[in-house]
Amino acid sequence: MKKLLLPLAAILLLAFAVPTAFADAELGIGLTPGQISGNTDANAQPLESFHVGWSWTILYLSWDAYAMPDYWVWNATGGSYAVPGFLNLFDAGIKLTLQPFTAYLEVGTDYLYLRGGNTYPNMGVNARLGLGLRFGWWGVDLSGTQVFASFGDMEAAFKDAAAGNTATLLNGLVPTLNFTIYF
Repeated sequence: MKKLLLPLAAILLLAFAVPTAFADAELGIGLTPGQISGNTDANAQPLESFHVGWSWTILYLSWDAYAMPDYWVWNATGGSYAVPGFLNLFDAGIKLTLQPFTAYLEVGTDYLYLRGGNTYPNMGVNARLGLGLRFGWWGVDLSGTQVFASFGDMEAAFKDAAAGNTATLLNGLVPTLNFTIYF
């Protein structure tokens, strides 16, 4: 955890160093291809996601909730639950906007809310990279999100990628097409 504090402090200092007249708030929806066991199934329905974000200079905070069907929850929880749920991602990172282009990189925690008011007891972590276009008050982007069971799993995947084995990091990457409204 101490290793994470230094990069987050650097991002925060950069955000305060660049003056800005206003911050951007955003609301959006997204579509993700339906997947079963990591393979895209032509018959699987696309998954919907909901997005709330806030950016100030390059500092970016977001909450995304993916509506997960029962088969996904069953696979993700090792067969413990067979109910639909929401995978909630709470992220912090950086976002660069050079009109009309946007790019962002985030890391954060996630938890699974299950139908009936329960939550999955294990919290995970995630990393997200996105590229898009902004057209004034609205925009569209494509993001890739990788969900990990723990910080240790995420650290191992990034170490493997740095050593040239990107398969560990890219397997299970969830692509999402996002449509966003900016305020």
